[in-house]
Amino acid sequence: MTPSFTIPTFDTDRIRLRGAHPEDLDAIDGFFSSQASRYVGGPRARAESWEAMCAGVGHWALRGFGLWILTAKDSGDVIGVAGLQQPDGWPEAELIWVMFPEYTGQGLATEAVQGIRGFAARELGIKSPISLIYPEYRKVVDMAEAMGATRIEDVIIPDGAVAAWRFPDPEGGTDAG
Repeated sequence: MTPSFTIPTFDTDRIRLRGAHPEDLDAIDGFFSSQASRYVGGPRARAESWEAMCAGVGHWALRGFGLWILTAKDSGDVIGVAGLQQPDGWPEAELIWVMFPEYTGQGLATEAVQGIRGFAARELGIKSPISLIYPEYRKVVDMAEAMGATRIEDVIIPDGAVAAWRFPDPEGGTDAG
C-alpha cells in the first residue's frame, strides 16, 4: 500500500531530516524509555513510542506538516526528533525538538530547528511558530531565546495553560497576531 502523502526529506549541514521508518523504533524507544525524556512525554513504554511514531506519520497526512526523524548525515544514526505538531485542541502549530543526550552540546539541535524554521516559512507558510516549554527546562528555554524566541502569554490546550515562546519569522517580519 502506498501512502497518499509524502513526508519531505531535507538536509542541513550535518543532519538529514526524514520521515520515520519502523527500524527507528529502537533508537526512539531507547530515549523515550529513559528519565532523559521526562520533559518531553516520557518515560514511556515501547508500545507508546511505536504509537507516537505512527501518530507522527499520520500527522503529515492530516495536517500537512509533522515530525521528522533526525539522522546524522555522516553515520545515519538516529539522533533525535523535531518538527511541527498541532494536536487536536491546540490553537496553532508548535515547533518541537528532542536531541538524544549523546548528541547534545554540539549545536545539532539549533541546526535542526533553524532548518525547520526555514522550511516551515518557505514551504508551509508557518513563519513564527510557538514552542511550549516547561520554564524549569532552562537549557531549552535558553536555546529558544538564543534563536530569538520570546516569552508570550500562556497558550491554552486541552490540558490547561502552558508556558509558550514564539519564534520570529526567519526572514524578518512576523505572522504572529
